[in-house]
Amino acid sequence: MTVASDAFRGSAPYYARHWKTYPEDLFRSLVRVCGLTTRSRAIDLGAGTGQAAIPLARWVADVLFVDPSDEMVVEGKRMAEAAGVTNIDFLVSRAEDLDERISSFDIATIAGSFHWMDREAVLQKLDKMIKPGGCVAVIYPKLDRSEPGEWRKALMNDLIEFWGGSWPGLPVQRTPHREVLRDSNFGEITELRHDIEARWNIEDLLGWVHGTSLGSPVSLGDRLDEFRSRVRRLLLSYSPSGFFMERGYCSTLLGHRFSDEIVGREEHRFRPQTN
Repeated sequence: MTVASDAFRGSAPYYARHWKTYPEDLFRSLVRVCGLTTRSRAIDLGAGTGQAAIPLARWVADVLFVDPSDEMVVEGKRMAEAAGVTNIDFLVSRAEDLDERISSFDIATIAGSFHWMDREAVLQKLDKMIKPGGCVAVIYPKLDRSEPGEWRKALMNDLIEFWGGSWPGLPVQRTPHREVLRDSNFGEITELRHDIEARWNIEDLLGWVHGTSLGSPVSLGDRLDEFRSRVRRLLLSYSPSGFFMERGYCSTLLGHRFSDEIVGREEHRFRPQTN
């Protein structure tokens, strides 16, 4: 499996500056539904530059920020410092390689990066790291409307065509995240949805593309100028003014982990009576 840090080499500054933040209501919902408090501990896997870890840290005791890219972790530290957030510890690691002795977390968040992981292996590892009654939150934006026209779909199709018809380095994950969660020990699933609306100008979109594995400056090498011209030309064909908008929602799949004690009580509660 491709290590995500290789595919994102050189992308971290763009990722930090141009990727949109998650809705604040999402974190309020995590606190409420998962019963988080200022004593709770969180771990954020594939943390990027802190788009989930930093806002979550304001609600809990501490967050362990984990990403396989040293560049992303450096940018994450910078972003946390700029936001005045001090209760985050940083670790350069793949999720699959975590030491299971780093445990006693109330929640694990995986925001936009689950498809890069060996999902079954990560959930098995988290089963040993999350407290009884804790949960895993898999967070993804679902963008279903863009204006003007379907510029988002056209952009993604063009980027994949640029790379010869496939997403460079991205593992093929045919089983939906929901089914992978359901088949794990985090199999009781709650879905949260939060509306999102994003407005872009063309420079922000170019920066966003450079923050993905499809537009990593290191991967592009001497094709960088050609790539930027191609993206700019396509976007301007949809919006000569250089302004864009998209709407959708942020989907959060919460996989709940129950303790043996809780399961035992439920089995006793619903055990049929015999004479």
